[in-house]
Amino acid sequence: MKPDVIITGHQWWWEVEYPSTKMVTANEVHLPVGKQLLLELRTKDVIHDWWVPELGNKMDMIPNRTNFLWVNINKPGDYIGACSEFCGAQHAWMRIKVVAQSTADYNNWLMANTKKAAEPMDKEAIAGKELFQNKSCAGCHRIEGTSAIAVVGPDLTHLAGRQYLLTGLLANNESNLNDWINHPQQIKSGAHMPDFMLEKDSVRAIAHYLSQLK
Repeated sequence: MKPDVIITGHQWWWEVEYPSTKMVTANEVHLPVGKQLLLELRTKDVIHDWWVPELGNKMDMIPNRTNFLWVNINKPGDYIGACSEFCGAQHAWMRIKVVAQSTADYNNWLMANTKKAAEPMDKEAIAGKELFQNKSCAGCHRIEGTSAIAVVGPDLTHLAGRQYLLTGLLANNESNLNDWINHPQQIKSGAHMPDFMLEKDSVRAIAHYLSQLK
């Protein structure tokens, strides 16, 4: 049976794919209420364990193996969980957020997130987009509608529409984006994002661009 959502664990973030639309996002899993849903669970690296207590039992995510989990959510709201299998230095920040929505709200969210990335709105954001494409950012991340098509790190097409960064570690705002790009290993040590030693103006422009990707 074809899954409704495919969730892949990484060190340390969640990749979320919606096969019906081929849309890919990260970390925040949107699901409709009142529907029997099949989640396909995978991992790209070490063993992870998907667990949202209010939505059912734990399910291991084991390399080279695919597991499945049925869920049926009755009430809209945010459901919080975490990886329950030690997966490395940042295991404590391998949080899970499921956003359960009415059918109408879910369909609106899905439609909005299948669109290409918003174009930058001002000079600094335009400069940030160019820097993102020409520096190392595009070597790991994808932004739909641009030349950035890599899938090593999280998809950033609609990054600004997410509530948190780094699976719950930071609130999603321009200031925190700036800090993360500037000193990633100081914020989430061991994450697969190095410090590229960019100039402060460049970091600020990239963060400003990303903050407009809703």
